[in-house]
Formats: sequence, structure tokens, C-alpha cells
Amino acid sequence: MRILQIATNLAEPPMQPVTDKEFKALITLLDDNDREVYSHVSDKLMSLGIEGIPMLESAWESSDNQLIQTRLEELINKIQFSNIKDRLIRWIERGGQDLLEGALLIAKFQYPDLDEFKLTQKVESISKAVWIELNPALSALEEAHVINHVFYQLHGFFGQQNASLDAELGYINKLLETKKGNSISLSMLYLIIAEKNDLSIYGVNLPYHFIMAYTRKPLTEEELRQNDQEKNVLFYINPLNKGIAFSRGEITHYLEQMKLKAQAKFYSPCSNLEILKTLVYNQLSCYDHSGHTEKAQQLKELFDLFHPEADDEQEEGEEEL
Repeated sequence: MRILQIATNLAEPPMQPVTDKEFKALITLLDDNDREVYSHVSDKLMSLGIEGIPMLESAWESSDNQLIQTRLEELINKIQFSNIKDRLIRWIERGGQDLLEGALLIAKFQYPDLDEFKLTQKVESISKAVWIELNPALSALEEAHVINHVFYQLHGFFGQQNASLDAELGYINKLLETKKGNSISLSMLYLIIAEKNDLSIYGVNLPYHFIMAYTRKPLTEEELRQNDQEKNVLFYINPLNKGIAFSRGEITHYLEQMKLKAQAKFYSPCSNLEILKTLVYNQLSCYDHSGHTEKAQQLKELFDLFHPEADDEQEEGEEEL
């Protein structure tokens, strides 16, 4: 079949940028009923990668064929998701060193066109405002008060305690835009700002809640992965209550109220890998509960990229933050 041969030739490696003529031919073949033809055409268009999305979007706008438009939408989504997945794999392989990069990657899952540079600049601006007010004479508690002042009072960030199934609250771009987040998104931004100012503040993954801990010394990613650094915690920080400091006993009381067995990891700082893993699981749960099964399935793919840190299984409660 001549059409099949055209599609096959266009899809053969090595993948090269297509000419305008080839691209138009591929778009025309998108509504072909032959599954093999469509598969070859789809593979070739997928090979254009993230740089090919503007061309695909332009083709969508100029087409009046509903089937072609639908398939173009599917292709664009697949390319964007594949790009996020590849970048997340590399982020994990690097040990999750840059928490802001990880947070932006998950935000791009829902908002693929977000401006990463612009959002990074916003974070840098908040971080600088904290840096201006810090000085070496401050105690750990006073340093936390500085962040709290800038974060909650000057910039007006606040937490939504009764909207646990709202996925929007988990995305860092929405937090920066609306100032409203849940315990994990607020903690992530707070932690990013703390890290930029060389403050020893780390996340603590509680069931149904996410908090932070100020430690007496900086901790390595390897130490954080062990979930045994409670001995270095000076005090804990509640992101949903304007960064108020609290003690170990309040965590114990919380676990008792929730009828959960106390575990060492509930008192110990955790790694960036575990933080992002928890964010992905939380977003997955939100979409699953709201019936957005396709998004939930894609997030499950992202979740499965993480290797177990301290747990062999995902603990009950790593959701609804």
C-alpha cells in the first residue's frame, strides 16, 4: 500500500526534522483508519519531541477535521508527558538535589506551558527578602521567625486545611500565583527558600500531613534517606499554622489522635526524593478521587519512577495533604 509505504519511510530511523511538505503529509494521514498507518505516523510525529509542539498546535488550529484535532491533542499530551518523565528520571538519578526543579516538573504535568524561568525568579525574590533580614547573631528559632515573617506576613502565603482533595493546591506555580497551598506545597516552597539561605530546615513526612524540622546541623541526602535523624532536630515547624514551632510531643499527640502507630520516620527529616514522591502520590490521589483516571494513571507512572527509600510499601496516609 503506497500510503503505508510513505508513512513507514517517514517513520524510519534515524529520526530527522521533517520538511513542511512531509509534515503536512503526516498530518493528512492522521485520520487514516488503518491502525498500522496511524501508528507509523504517530511515531514520526512523536519523534519531533517537545520542539515540535508549536507545529502540532498550529496544525490543530488550521484543521477542521475533528478526528485529526483529537489525535493531535493526544500526541501533544504524550510528547509533553514523555518530556516530563524523562526529566524526572534524570532528576531522580541526580539524587533530587534541586527541590525547586522537582516541584516545577510536577507543576508542568498539569501546566505544560508554565514559564519555569519566571517562577524561579519569583522564588529568588522571596529568598532574597529573607536573606536581607538574616544575620549571623540570630538563633535557629529567630531565623525561622524571619522566614515566617517574609513568607506568611509580607507575601501572604496561607494554607487550606479543609481542601485535601484539591489537586490545584499541590502545584507550586498555583501557590506562587494564589498564595494558597496545602501542607506539602507550602513546605516545599518554604524548604526551597530555607535551602537558598543555607538554613538547616528539612521536610518531615507525617501521615495526612507534612511538616518541617529545623536541625542542629546540615544533613546530607544520604543521612536524610535513613530516616534516623530525629536526634538532630531542634524543633518542628507547622506550615499550615504560619510556621509556628512545636515539639516532638505534639507529633506523638497527633499520631494518637489519628490512631496511628508511632514510627521513627514520623519524627525524622526526609530526603527531597521522598518529598517529591509524596507530592506525586498526593496529586495522584486527588485525581483518582475526582474521577480523572487518565491523569491518575499518568501520575502513577511518575510515582513508579521513585525507588523505595525507607519503605518497602507506600504507607497509608501519604495523601490528602
